[in-house]
Amino acid sequence: MPRNRQHIPKAEREAAVVGQAVELFVTNGYRGTSITSVGRAAGIAAAAVHWYFPTKDDLFAAALSSIFETARDQVEADPAIGGDPRDELVALLAEVQPYRALHREAYERMAESESVCAAYQHVHQWMEQRLFAAIASRLPEGADIDLVADVAHVLFEGILVSTRRLDRPLGDLIDLIIDSLVAAAIAKVPR
Repeated sequence: MPRNRQHIPKAEREAAVVGQAVELFVTNGYRGTSITSVGRAAGIAAAAVHWYFPTKDDLFAAALSSIFETARDQVEADPAIGGDPRDELVALLAEVQPYRALHREAYERMAESESVCAAYQHVHQWMEQRLFAAIASRLPEGADIDLVADVAHVLFEGILVSTRRLDRPLGDLIDLIIDSLVAAAIAKVPR
């Protein structure tokens, strides 16, 4: 006998809703996706979607987190990358390239939504951690790490949000960012 929804664990039901939401947000964008359409796709009522995610922004944040977590898990498990922070960063950015339109919409929603802002900041934290791990041994003592973080944030924002087709491999862009940040940090160290 098939399980009814009451017998399916909450986490499994929530994951199914998020999976449908990801598909609809990718296909239709934030504005073109409604809670009702997500519920319909997941085979539940819109009110049930609201039980898991009180607002559309909460659902959007969960979809963004799902995309990131899936990409991050693949990157971190890839034996060819072997935990190299620069290669992890490049691989993650490559994995999320198909979702750039959603990053733009998330960027627009951040000022209005704490949940979207938190999801977006989580992605940036991971990227900044990898960047700092990749350049830590090259930064001089006394380097302004906050300045490096601010510049990295702006540069990552451009990579994630830009509609421009990238003409170069992501690895080349990341290497340029790393080299530029190290050079700038070295030049700014008080003597």
